[in-house]
Amino acid sequence: MAEPVNIDTKFSAADQTLAFTLCWFATDRTMSEKDHRLYAGILGDVLPFVTEDHPIVAPMVEISKQIVSTIENGGSLSMWMHFDASNAVRKFAAWRAGRSHEVFQQQRSGGA
Repeated sequence: MAEPVNIDTKFSAADQTLAFTLCWFATDRTMSEKDHRLYAGILGDVLPFVTEDHPIVAPMVEISKQIVSTIENGGSLSMWMHFDASNAVRKFAAWRAGRSHEVFQQQRSGGA
């Protein structure tokens, strides 16, 4: 069994790709099937490699799996999925902004 993930664990390229793809999806209001297949393709590629047990990544993983499953099964992505994705990335962005600001303040004050 893998060690539990620390909240300060660095994000992998897969984690970052997941977050940015979900952000793109959440802010897209065109509802283009072509774009939905693209989102699902990217998410499907990175999902096996994301840090699923990170507490801030887990909600993004959950909605990403729903997106991929829906598209793979020939369904259409709903505005509710946009809302869920938006909520997950909003929480991620808020948390990340707070953590980044802490680092900025430490650097500005001469700390590590």
